[in-house]
Amino acid sequence: MTRFVVVETGPSPDRPHARVRLGTGTQTGDNVRPVAVIDEHFVVDVDVCRDGRLLDCADVLQGSRACSITDALRRLTELTSAHPACGIAAVPLAGRGGGPGGWAAAGGPDRAVVLVPYGASTAAGQWSLLPSCLHAWLVAGHSLREWPYARDVPSD
Repeated sequence: MTRFVVVETGPSPDRPHARVRLGTGTQTGDNVRPVAVIDEHFVVDVDVCRDGRLLDCADVLQGSRACSITDALRRLTELTSAHPACGIAAVPLAGRGGGPGGWAAAGGPDRAVVLVPYGASTAAGQWSLLPSCLHAWLVAGHSLREWPYARDVPSD
């Protein structure tokens, strides 16, 4: 799956909202009136797409299959090495009981790697768009480590 995402600021500039441009309309995380577009980018699902050209030109490489933290970190290393032009790579984490556990993400000039727990920063309807909001955060000149809900990767 590929998609074009527009990230906008809402009434609170520190809380970005994302819209996904689809062939027949738009999906939004919640009903917030946008104030300004802060980022537009191309997202590719790395678990579905096999077209190397799309993977190479994606701004955001996003997984759709949840995995453990260890597997997610290995996957992020593979993705950022194979596709150095991407702005951010993100892999969903499996939570307890099979529910969502959050995201592992790597990106920015420093290629920071962080974990963002489920529910820490977005409405449920926008959770799948979190990597796009992280991309907008990077475009604004911040590091992933500065994202308010980011957690450091636990050491072994």
